[in-house]
Amino acid sequence: MEHYFPHEQLDVYGVALRFATLADGLLATWASSWAVHGQFDRAVESVVTNLAKAARLRATDAGVYSIECSLGSVLECAACLDVASFRGLVDAPKMQSAKEMLRQIARMEVGLRSSWEKCVMERPEAYGTDSERYFLHESLEVYQRSLQVHEAMDTLWQSGQTRTRHVKRIDELTTSLTLNIAEGNGRFSKVDHRKFLGTAEDAGTKLAAYMDLLAPASLVDTEKIKSYLREVMAMLSGLRGYLDE
Repeated sequence: MEHYFPHEQLDVYGVALRFATLADGLLATWASSWAVHGQFDRAVESVVTNLAKAARLRATDAGVYSIECSLGSVLECAACLDVASFRGLVDAPKMQSAKEMLRQIARMEVGLRSSWEKCVMERPEAYGTDSERYFLHESLEVYQRSLQVHEAMDTLWQSGQTRTRHVKRIDELTTSLTLNIAEGNGRFSKVDHRKFLGTAEDAGTKLAAYMDLLAPASLVDTEKIKSYLREVMAMLSGLRGYLDE
C-alpha cells in the first residue's frame, strides 16, 4: 500500500506544480539582475510550500492561515507578471497562459479555505467566489496607478543604465510597491492587509526620494512619475485608514 503526503492528494497542489514548471521556463529567459526575477522565484516557491504546509495542518487556524499565505503568493505571482511585461520580459500570450493557471489555483484555494473555515468556525471575510474576483487587485485604481509608474519609466529600463546604483534601487522599489498592493489585497486578515500596505507605502516614499536623486540626469519625466506616486500614496493612506477603523 502506497502512503502519500497529505498535500499530494490535493488537486490544487498538482496545478501549482505545473505552474512552477511554467514559471521556471519564464525565469530562464529573464535576467536575474531584475528585481522581479527574485520576487517571482520566491513567490512561486511560496505557493507550493505553503500548500504543502496547509495540507498537513488542514482545518485548523494555522492551516487556514497557510492557505491564505499561498493565495497571497498567487496574487504576487500575477503582479510579477505585470511588472515583467513592463520590463519587456514576457509577451502577452505567455502572460495570459500563466495568469489563467494562476486563476485556476486561486479558485481552488479559495474553495479549500471556505470548506476549512467552517470547521474552525472563523468569521468569514468578504473576498468573492466568482472567477472574475480572484485578481481583484487588477481592477483597483491604486494598483493600476502603480503600473503607470512602471510605464512612465519605460525609457529608464531601455536606457542601458539599469544596473547603476540609483536605477537598481528604483527597479527594486517600483517592484515592491506593486507587488505588496497585490499580495495585501489577497489577505483575509485586516492585520496582514495593513502590513502589506505599510510596506507598499514605505517603497513609495523611498521611490519619491530616488526620483529627486535621478532628476538631474533627466532620464525620465520625474515630475510625472511623482504625480502618479502622490496619487498612489493618497490611496494607500485611505485604505490603511479604513483598515484601522
